[in-house]
Amino acid sequence: MTRGGGRRLVAAAAVTAVAVAALAACSTEAADQKVIDRLSKLDVLTVPAGATELSRSSVKGGGNNAIRTSSTVTLVYATPQTPTEVGQHFHARFDAAWHFHDNGAVDLGGWRASGRPGPDPNADPATAAEVVARPVTPTDKAPAGSQSVVTVTVSATRPA
Repeated sequence: MTRGGGRRLVAAAAVTAVAVAALAACSTEAADQKVIDRLSKLDVLTVPAGATELSRSSVKGGGNNAIRTSSTVTLVYATPQTPTEVGQHFHARFDAAWHFHDNGAVDLGGWRASGRPGPDPNADPATAAEVVARPVTPTDKAPAGSQSVVTVTVSATRPA
């Protein structure tokens, strides 16, 4: 081996490792974006008639091929329904497609539920939703007549 050849081999190996890591990051980012795109189209993330969308955001999960964190889409809207009516509305609207279970751990006057999609709750084990309805506060930018602010958060991990 010529003088300096070992250093070139080490440098080439380092460049290859960086390139492989960059390609893996690109593919996981693209896969996370596909999850965001899929979640964004779910029926549970539609603003019901009479409600006003306040915000919508998404966060890519990240991680790597071995450890994947959930990607999340969050919808916040104001509605003239009370939190209890929001809960009744969610059950009436989504019980055929989602398995929502009421959760008693909620602030006084609010409603909270979590669920998974599908008639078979094990059909899509990587997707989950949480819905919280709370009374409007003076700091909310809700239109006049709104009685609740509803936050719907849906998350899923990308396929392995």
